[in-house]
Amino acid sequence: MGHVATARPSLRPWLAKMIEMYEQLREANDKENADKVKQLMEKTASGELVVAFCGHFSAGKSSLINALLGEPLLPSSPIPTSANLVKVKAGRDYVRVFYHRDAPVEYEPPYDPDLIRAQCRDGETIEWIEISRETDAIPPGVAILDTPGIDSTDDAHRLATESALHLADVVFYVMDYNHVQAELNFQFTKQLTDEGKTVYLIINQIDKHREDELPFAAFRASAVEAFRRWGVEAARLFFLSLKAPAHPHNEWHELSACLRRLFADKDEWLVRGAETGLKRIAARHLEQLCVRHEPLEQEMRMQLQELGGAGDEAAAMEELRRLEAELVDWQTAPARAEEAFRVELERVLQNAYLMPFETRARAEAYLQAMRPDFKVGWWFAKAKTEEERQRRLDAFYESVKAQAEAQIEWHVRQLLLRFGNEWSAERAWLGKCQQWTVGWEKGLLAGLVKQGADTSGAALLNYTDEVAAALKKGYRDSALALFAELADQVAKQAAAHTEALSSELSKAREKAELISRLARLKAEREERQRAFRQLIAAPGDAAALDENRLAALTAPPDFRKARHMEPAKQQAAAEPAADHAAKEQALGRRGGAAGGGVENERTGESRTPSAGGKRRSEQAAGRLDEAAAYLEQTDLLRRFAAPLRDKARRLRERAFTVALFGAFSAGKSSLANALLGAPLLPSSPNPTTAAISKIAPPDKEHPHGTAIVKVKSEPQIWADVQASLSQFGHAANTWGEALRLCARLAESGAEHPAQKPHVAFLAAAAAGYERMCGRFGATLPIRFEELEGYVADEAVSCFLDEVVLYADCPLTRQGVTLVDTPGVDSLNARHTGVAFHYMKHADALLFVTYYNHAFSKADREFLLQLGRVKDAFALDKMFFIINAADLAQSKEELDAVVAYMSGELARFGIRFPRLYALSSRMALAEKTGAEPGPRGVLTDSGFPAFEADFFRFLTEELAEVAVESAYAELERAHQTAAEYARAAGQSEAEKAAKRRALEAVKAKMRTVLADAGDAYGRQALGQEVDELLYYVKQRVFFRLNDTFKEAFNPAVLRDDQGSVRRALERCLDELLASVGFDLAQELRATSLRVEAFLHKRLAEQFARLGNELRRLDGALALVPPEPFAFAAPEFANALSDVDRARFAKALSLYKNAKSFFERDEKRRMKEEIEAALVEPVDRYLAEQKERLVSAYAKQYEAAAAALAAALADQVDSYMDGFMAALAETADSEALGRIEAALFGLLSREDREARR
Repeated sequence: MGHVATARPSLRPWLAKMIEMYEQLREANDKENADKVKQLMEKTASGELVVAFCGHFSAGKSSLINALLGEPLLPSSPIPTSANLVKVKAGRDYVRVFYHRDAPVEYEPPYDPDLIRAQCRDGETIEWIEISRETDAIPPGVAILDTPGIDSTDDAHRLATESALHLADVVFYVMDYNHVQAELNFQFTKQLTDEGKTVYLIINQIDKHREDELPFAAFRASAVEAFRRWGVEAARLFFLSLKAPAHPHNEWHELSACLRRLFADKDEWLVRGAETGLKRIAARHLEQLCVRHEPLEQEMRMQLQELGGAGDEAAAMEELRRLEAELVDWQTAPARAEEAFRVELERVLQNAYLMPFETRARAEAYLQAMRPDFKVGWWFAKAKTEEERQRRLDAFYESVKAQAEAQIEWHVRQLLLRFGNEWSAERAWLGKCQQWTVGWEKGLLAGLVKQGADTSGAALLNYTDEVAAALKKGYRDSALALFAELADQVAKQAAAHTEALSSELSKAREKAELISRLARLKAEREERQRAFRQLIAAPGDAAALDENRLAALTAPPDFRKARHMEPAKQQAAAEPAADHAAKEQALGRRGGAAGGGVENERTGESRTPSAGGKRRSEQAAGRLDEAAAYLEQTDLLRRFAAPLRDKARRLRERAFTVALFGAFSAGKSSLANALLGAPLLPSSPNPTTAAISKIAPPDKEHPHGTAIVKVKSEPQIWADVQASLSQFGHAANTWGEALRLCARLAESGAEHPAQKPHVAFLAAAAAGYERMCGRFGATLPIRFEELEGYVADEAVSCFLDEVVLYADCPLTRQGVTLVDTPGVDSLNARHTGVAFHYMKHADALLFVTYYNHAFSKADREFLLQLGRVKDAFALDKMFFIINAADLAQSKEELDAVVAYMSGELARFGIRFPRLYALSSRMALAEKTGAEPGPRGVLTDSGFPAFEADFFRFLTEELAEVAVESAYAELERAHQTAAEYARAAGQSEAEKAAKRRALEAVKAKMRTVLADAGDAYGRQALGQEVDELLYYVKQRVFFRLNDTFKEAFNPAVLRDDQGSVRRALERCLDELLASVGFDLAQELRATSLRVEAFLHKRLAEQFARLGNELRRLDGALALVPPEPFAFAAPEFANALSDVDRARFAKALSLYKNAKSFFERDEKRRMKEEIEAALVEPVDRYLAEQKERLVSAYAKQYEAAAAALAAALADQVDSYMDGFMAALAETADSEALGRIEAALFGLLSREDREARR
């Protein structure tokens, strides 16, 4: 055989790949598939195009090939005739017969046609037959492959077909007219097309069609539709009749033309065939590898089941490492705990700065008083001197004591409590920590004074250092003494844990080894698959072909030459062919009934990221309902059903709130419309008139296309008007007076830039009052078309509180309610609280900023608040949008804006943000098919990337939290069912003993829960609030420098613009308003931190109580109750009523603009204002501390009581059920079935989660 392909560069790389795969399969001891690669190599090297005909037996495959050849070469019959593979090609005349066991034989002409047909029927001794004919029916280099029917009852026939399809470059699948809808047709062709084979479909014998029964057009359409539904992507469907060539629907000529085109494009098909052939062989090898591994894996899984169930290798090794590490941890726990505590304690002490400027000044004053020559007055000088010394000592003592409490005592107390919670300390010890303090006397300060020492800088420094060192030593010694008690507790815990872990470790090692062996088998398959994929996909190097190796592998076998003999001489012939002919004559024509089949491989569903989370929620809901149905089968477990059904309902009805934030001009409404896919939200023409707009899913009361407009109540609009009037120093007592002021201010205009939006609002309110005063507090149902009349007219829209649109669109179908909040620069103080509410409670936050002003002052205020509270979020739910990115003049400019935005976010503590530059205008045009308009430097809107991440977050990350909670509830039900089943299966004596034991345990559990109160909760809360507010004050005064510069700036303090005094007063008002707003925002953030602290304390209490209860009964399964919903106090802006007279001295420092901004007057004024602010800020914080502690202490007590009650309910329920399970009437088999069913549901969830 000459290597035609070596002259074809396109085939050389494939031949090199075939050699490589052949060697790999030989190394893997897979001779069967290695031989197939060798066959494919021989076929490709010879440059032979193979066209395979397969399909049903009796579908007319052989008859079709005979018709193509123009002679009855192959046997044809209504019963299976081709029992082995027959290849027909053009060339010199010969017949080659390849036997399963004997050497191949080549027959030279003349032939006995009957003998050839007989050999084609012999699948037992003959593997395949090659017939070469001098014919013009097929061109040289083309082979027609006839295969046995795939639906034969003889498995050998089907296997013969499947074993040869790796050689087929193109497959023609032939069906009988009456069996088109057979499932096997769809399965087999789907498998072929999935493997990349090019498949043509042929419906043969259409002469059987009866037009009066069914129009042929309808038959054709149904056949096309059937294969389409199965996803069979066939190249074409032909309709044939060999029996009635003149049939009007016969497409013989079209088929012939198709074959001619295939033959003409031979080189292209050879390359395709090489690739699909290698892929098919690789797939079969991997299937066989799975079959070989299966019994080994099954045995190992049984062993794993005895050890508590299987898992993946990483988890097993992680568990093993965890246990080993935990063992080491517990063995070293006492030493590590002490060392860690000492390190942390030293860090606190080292960072404690006890001698700030004020304290050092008092130390200096005290040292001066202690000098021998210090004297006060002339009369009664000695007594006065001693009195002054004592006064200075007292002042120094109080200052040092305050610093020690703030810098050391608070932090060390928290450190002790943290270590106590980490090491599960006894409650008595935690109580000591809560009350821990270090008492020291003034004598310590006096005792360190050196007699005769001067008060120079060095002496003062030495003295204060010695005082600090002495204090730190006292705190250190006291803390270490208290910690030593905890160390003893840790040592006892360590001994118990070490013993238990040693036993666990032994089982874990055995389990890890089994899982590792399983993983190695899986890895072997995956590595083999990866290697094959890599080999097939590699570009290939034609020069890398080893032609000597190719020649050796594709060398033709030695054929025994033979001639067909006359039938009379056949009995005496010794050749295998004659033996075969004699056997065939004796056996006659073997047939078989239809019914064999091939089962197609299953194909997995496509899983998109956004669909995955929703499907997982739906699956979880289904599991919970299914579990509830099992649990309802017995009164013992019925109580678990209702919570499971409730969780299932909530999973299905999960709703999301997405809040949009940003300045009024940032394009929030435009972004909302892009998300919605339609221009539903109008853009407010004036920032003063914006109301809270929501897009919500429709419901029965509010169908698609309707809206609700909520008008502000009279107190609301009156408060808004009064707030704006106050910006001009006015107040009104009646609406008439207010409207007159509004009209006058609208005419005179604003004196200060900050007043402009208030002027616009007051003008709109005055213009619309008459129309709207009769609607205050009303809720107006309207249609979408009417909405513009309410929001486009400022005189109406300024009276609106909220607009809710009910729209059916892809976003709302996900259960999303989109809230377009008032701009972060809203002049309405009430909107600040609304914004914080959504910041706290919304499932996702979208912050929108405008490209041309990527950060306004309002943006910074909002982001400052977001930075304050972000750590309290369970998930990172923030998305940041730079809108109108199509305005960018260049790619470099756009990159610079994005970098700037990212840097600014980092300044506010928001690192690694989800940040997107996009154009919502273009995005809406893309979705609606409208003309997008100017694109700038953008190639597209940038919206799809944001939308994909956003929906993935909603449907996967958020949903996962609820799903995990649901499965925890199911696991609890399963554990209880398992325990009840075990109890019900015990003997009567065992049950009686268990009942007595349970009564004792239940009594002890009640005692534990009766003592469950948090005795030190209020004290801990007070200490937490103290520390939080201490840092609030520090942050507010730290930002005062920037606040002062924004309020007292050259744009408003100009000597040529009227009264300087009035300008200074407005600057002071702005500064006080900013500081007051900052304080209120800090308090709102503090409330969130307090809630996080209390939630953590409740979680620690749940864990502590759970541990105590499980020590009494290890099988008790507890689930935490729903998180307690704390209600935060409302916080008004601070300093609104502060007496301006206290700042008169500071304002008097102003001389003129030049000296103020260019000399030192600005710094001096800022320092004076800061000093004047300390007392009102301290007073405000003290008031808010009382409010915070009072509000949250009551709620925390209620939360702790609710936690104890929930645990008591769970304990009672568990115990009552247990006692019932021990009753004589308990059905242990039924309980066992329910436990097994629940275990199956949990196992199925685990499998699907891994998939």
